[in-house]
Parts: sequence; C-alpha cells; structure tokens
Amino acid sequence: MRISPFIALTITHKRALVWCGVAMLAAACISILIISLQLDSDVLNVLPGSFRSVQGLKIYDREFEQTRELTFALLCDPNDADKLEDFASAFAEKLSQQPWCTRVLAGSPMATPEGIRDLQSIAVPLLLNLEPAAFTETISILQPQKIRDRLNRLRQQIEAGSPKPEFELAFDPLGLIAPALKPFAEGTAIEQEQPLTSPDRTMRLLLAVTNQASISAFDCQHLMRQVNAFRATAQEGWNGGRLEILVTGRSAYVAEISLTMRYDVVVTLLGSVVLVGGIFFIGFGRWLPLLGMGFSLLLSCLVALTFGQLIFGRLSMVSVGFCAILVGLGVDFAILTLGRYHQARADGESHRQAIATSIAKLGLAVFFGALTTAAGFLALILSGSMSFAQLGVLIAIGIFLAGLFMCSILFLFVRERQAPLRHDWLFAMVRKYVRWTVRRPAPMLIFSSALLLLLTAFGFSPRPPLRFEASTRSLEPKNIRAGRALEAIMHKMPMRWEPVLAIVHAANPQGLHDRWQKIAAHWRELQAAGKIKGFSTPAALCLSPAWMQTNRQQLSAINFPAARETLEQTLDAEGFSRDSFAPAFTLLDDLQHLIDSNAPLPDWRIQLPKSSSWWFLIDRYFGQDPLLTTGFVTTNGPISSHAQSEELGRDLPLPGVPMLLSGWSYALADLLPWSHHQLLIISALMAIFDVSLLALLYRDLRLWLIQVITLAFGIGAMIASMKLLHIDLNLLNVLSFRLVLAIGVDYGIYVVLVWQRTREIEHDVAGVVKPVVLAGLTAVSGFGSLALARNPALTSLGIACAIGILWSLIATIFFTLPAMAATEPKKPTG
Repeated sequence: MRISPFIALTITHKRALVWCGVAMLAAACISILIISLQLDSDVLNVLPGSFRSVQGLKIYDREFEQTRELTFALLCDPNDADKLEDFASAFAEKLSQQPWCTRVLAGSPMATPEGIRDLQSIAVPLLLNLEPAAFTETISILQPQKIRDRLNRLRQQIEAGSPKPEFELAFDPLGLIAPALKPFAEGTAIEQEQPLTSPDRTMRLLLAVTNQASISAFDCQHLMRQVNAFRATAQEGWNGGRLEILVTGRSAYVAEISLTMRYDVVVTLLGSVVLVGGIFFIGFGRWLPLLGMGFSLLLSCLVALTFGQLIFGRLSMVSVGFCAILVGLGVDFAILTLGRYHQARADGESHRQAIATSIAKLGLAVFFGALTTAAGFLALILSGSMSFAQLGVLIAIGIFLAGLFMCSILFLFVRERQAPLRHDWLFAMVRKYVRWTVRRPAPMLIFSSALLLLLTAFGFSPRPPLRFEASTRSLEPKNIRAGRALEAIMHKMPMRWEPVLAIVHAANPQGLHDRWQKIAAHWRELQAAGKIKGFSTPAALCLSPAWMQTNRQQLSAINFPAARETLEQTLDAEGFSRDSFAPAFTLLDDLQHLIDSNAPLPDWRIQLPKSSSWWFLIDRYFGQDPLLTTGFVTTNGPISSHAQSEELGRDLPLPGVPMLLSGWSYALADLLPWSHHQLLIISALMAIFDVSLLALLYRDLRLWLIQVITLAFGIGAMIASMKLLHIDLNLLNVLSFRLVLAIGVDYGIYVVLVWQRTREIEHDVAGVVKPVVLAGLTAVSGFGSLALARNPALTSLGIACAIGILWSLIATIFFTLPAMAATEPKKPTG
C-alpha cells in the first residue's frame, strides 16, 4: 500500500490508536524536560567560541572577581554639585553595610590612613621583589650616614614650611617603601588615574564587589532585586533636587538580559501565534483545523526541545526564539495540506480520499520544503556560535516533525461531515490571477522583471554600501537600565573607554614573573612610540622567588643594629618623636628577621589584610588561580574596526610569551571578518545546495534557471530594502541570508512541482498558489514577531528574514509563475 492511502486509512479508522501514540510521545517528552531541562543565559555563547578573543572573555567572566563588580553612579543637577561629594561619603557607608556587598571603593586608597597602612604592610615582599641591582641601590639607604642625611634634610624642609616632608615621613620614614612600591604604582597607573568624579562634578562613581555565588542568571536576578531595594531607600539624607542612582555592571546586565529573554519567549510566541492564526483563519475560515495546527506545532516544539536537551544537555536562552520561528514556518505545511484537502473535497472526494489526495499531491513538496529549510538552519552550526547552532538544530528537527505531523496528526482535527467552504474569496482571487497570468504572461513578466531587476541592481551595487555595525549596541537589549547607566557614565566621562585585556597564565610564580617583566618592558616601548596610550600590569605583584632569594642574601651585608642605633640617635638629635617612627623600626625588624635562612619568603597575599581596599584593585589583575592574571592596555581611542584589533594583535604580544587578547570592543572588532565570512561563504554554500537540489528535482534547465533567477531577485530586493530602510548588518543578522535562501526556495518548489505534474493548470496551480501566499505571509509573521523581542540578536535576525522571505514570495508569485507560463506554455483549462 502506498504511503498516502495508508496514512489516510490510519487517521480515519484508527483514531484512538493515533491519539494514544500522541499522548505517550507528549508524556515522554514532558517527563524528560521536567527531569533534565537546563537553560544557559551566558550571552557570550551568542558569539563564536572558536575565537581566542571570545575565549578570553569567557575566562575573564568565569575566573576574575571583577565580574562581580557593580558601578554605582550618583547623578545630580548642576546646582547641587557642591552637595554631591558629602552625600557620596554617606552613600558609600550605607553601601558597605549591605549584606550582599563585600567591598566598596569610594576613592583612591592612598587618600585614607588605612590604605597607607596596608601598603606599608606589604613593603617587605615588594622590596625583595625588586630587580637585584635596584634592590642593592635601595637598601644602601640603611647606611648610617644616609639615614642621618635623610632625616636632617626632611627636618629642614619641614621648617621651611613644605607639607610634602610630613607625608613622606608618615608614609616612608626610612625611604625604603617608595622604591619598593614604585613598580606597583607604575603598573597600576591607569586604574588609579581613572576619575571617579565627572569634570562638571555632577556625577560621582562608587565601585562595589558583591558576594554572589556565581554570575548565573538566577543569582544575578536575586542580587539585583536586593540592589534595587537598596537604591529605593538610599536617597534618604539627600537635601538637594533631583538625584539619580544608576547602577551597571556584569551582574546588572545578566539579570536584565535574562529577564528580557523570558519576556521575549512570551511576547514573540504570542505575537507569532496571533498573526499566524489570524492569517490561517482568513484563509480557511475554520476554528477546529486552526486548533489542530496549533496542537501539531506545539507537539513539534515539545519533541524538538526534548531532542535538543538530550543532544546539548543545556539549552541557550537565545534558542528559545525557535518556538516563534517554528510556528511561522511549520504552519506552511498545514496551509498546503489543508488547502489541497479542501480543494479535493470541493471536487467531490470523500474525507478519506481527500486526505490521501492531499498527501499524494503535496507530500513530496512538503518533504523537499522541510529539507531545504532544515538544511538552512542546520547551516547555523557552521557559525561557530553555540546559541545559534542550537537554534539551528532545534528548528531543523522541529521543521521535519512539523512536516510529518501536518501530513498526519493535523487531519485528526478535520471533521468528516464538515461541508466545504461555499465561497472562498481568496481562492477566487488567486484563480483569476492564475488564469490571467497563464493566458497573458508577458505584461506581468515584464513589469515584475523590471522592478526586481532594478532592486537587485541597487542591492548588489557598492553604492550606497550596506552598513555594518560592530558595536556592543548591536547585541545589547533595548532600553535596559544597565545599558542606560553605562551610556550616561560614558557621556559624563568620555575618557572611560574599555581597555584591551591581556590574559597571561604560567605554570609557576617564577614563570609568571618573567613573562610580565618582558611584557611590561615591551608595552613601555609601544607607549613611548605612541602606539598605545597607556597600560597597567600586575608585574610588581608577580613575585620572583629567584630575585627574592638573591636579595635576601644581600641583606646579610647590612648592619641592622647599627642602622637601628643611628635611627634612634638621629631622631633624638633632630627632635622627632620615636613613637611616630614605629613603622620604621618594625620594617627594620622584619628585614633583619629575613636574614635567618630558615624563614620563608614573605608573601604579600598573606600580609595584606582581607579588608583592605587595595584588594579592589588587585582583584582586577589576578583570577581565582593566582597564576592566572590579566593586564590592561588603553588604546589611543575606542576600538571600532578590525584593522585596529589586527594591529593590536600584532603589536601587543611577544614571541614566546603566551597571551590571550580580549575585551568586548576588541572581540567584536576581531569578529568582523567572521561575519563577512558568514555573509559570503556560508550563504554561497547554501545557494549551491539550493541550485543543486533544484537541478536534481526539476531536471529541466528552463525551470531551474527561472528558480535560480527568482532566488537572486529575492536576495537582491532584500538587500535593497535594508539599504532603503537603513537596516544595518551586524554580527548576527548576517545569518539571515542563508535562511532566506533556504526558506524562499520552498515557495518556488511548491509551484514548479505542481506546474510540472498537472494538466488542469488553473485548478491545480491556483490550488497551490493560495496556500503558498498564506504560507509566505505566516513565515513573514513568524519572523516579524521577533521584532517584538528586546534581544537585538533575535530582533535583527527576525526583521532581516521577514524582509527576505516577503520578497522571495513576491518574486515567486509575480515572476516565477509568469516566467514558466512564457517559457513552457500549457493550455489553460476552464
């Protein structure tokens, strides 16, 4: 028995068995999803993971504490600028008392007594970490005569009224701490020079590190609920005018992005269902088949989601857009099969015969339509993006299932005794158009060819160019508060642009130290040559066991008792208080203790108090693994082109020193060639697949050529429309071209296959053109509903695909049909 009669027999005579099978399938899928469904909200998975710059972003997000940092911005009116600093101090105190806050930075640690004391506590390990020649020169300060000369000079400067010596005596009585901290100060100059107050004094920044367990979506949402509750009461004590408390940071972005994804799922799916359902009802005027279509699509989504979970283990939140897309595409098969069913019923066939006829006439077209669409979405695997690869696999599975269910389960919702439509106005209009086009194809062919050729020429012409946007704005959800806060900070403090990250890892402390010494020297040369604006590295904090051991041995040449005695005598002679020089005596004791060879080398990580505000700066450089570090390079301007990232990729690394360059701006610029590759190479491969399949399917050069021209017209008109509507390409919507090639070719396949096989031209061609029109409109609606999403990746992809599919539909109806009638005439009937 042929497949179409078998399906018709099963649907009409074994309905209970089919329903049992459907129930078991649905129950199994729901059980699997309840047990194992996990969602991945990492926005970095939208980017291709094979790029080193993207890998660096993931390492930085996962391993460094700065990802748990929030930036608070206090913004007031110009008239209240004088009040802002006092309020910022009170705000910082409240902020530090929050249970979710572990550390607050309200100003430079050097401006507080605690910050100075903490630096003094790590002076010994940093002193020992000096290059041996520099260490020898530094400890020569402990010679008795140099001690006397230094203190005498400082006393004279104090008597002359200079304030600088008093600070120097309080911070560095012996003159050893400043040389020890000089490499640290030079290496962190960028971080310390970043302003926390805007030039007009209307914005004040405060930085806070949170104690959230991870940067997962749910942890970030929980944190931001607490942060927003704090912001709601934090203005107490402000006696000025309008005051805004803005907050931005990784956690703020993740929380809002994950919430917008939930919004996107609901809004895009509902939008797609409403639009597609409305078009379906207009075309068929039946509610029960509409319910059957919805049920079949829901089952397709459920089974596809289950397969996706089993394949990937964790589904990206971006892939949730597959439901809205699948609704728009899967309904095509329902429209085609139901349209042919109703036509058969109108011709006097029985319910069972009409089902068999529908499947027999359009089953092959549905199969090839599902094949080309699935191939287009499976090609997303080649994008290298985990999120879009999952999206492609889910839709490919779902579209095949939709084709299968629309040729079987859908007919469970079609009543046998239901009378055919008495007056199908849409079919009547389509039939009139088909009759006129078949009999007189020249007028429509000339008009459509001229219009589409003009648009195609405009689309493929280099002027005006189709603009390409490679900024973070092209990936950032619309109107989120974290984004607006960052924009406000950048507006008030335009010098704050994102640096390039250089991630360096080593197997041991000595290897890490050696690498950063080489890097710092190289970057110093680049800065002197004007190739970079500045840099900061952890070189001073990367301890060298070899240098420290060598320097400790040099300490044995110092007569510490004599140095101590000289210091005491000189203090008395110059009239200084011994109590105020207690840190100097402590430093001498610590250095003398190191002469003992059994004493372990000092470690600043142990000696620096955990409450120190300096950790705020240090955590920027060191990951959870102390041997995983990062340095920062400030470029001469924001990175906006691949040429800039390519130049930095050549200049910053050193031969023999493994380094991973990253940063959002750097990574996006680095991905520009990848996007062009996606646009040109992968789209070309999809086009080759299409034309090869069409050649195999049609086996007619004229029909094959017409279809190829139709595809070219659809893509050309799509590009022209994007130019006219000022729709920019970005890193993600370049994927739309291959999808339009995969979906747009289906409409031609449906029409051409019927044209090749039928003898009743007007009857059969009109019978397929009506479903094709409805199918095209539903696909446009499915993708167009993504415009409601806040996720720009989905929005830009949806709009571009909707434009391309609409033009592919127009080209099929108004060019392919008259072109076939002109090149391969058939005698019209009726």
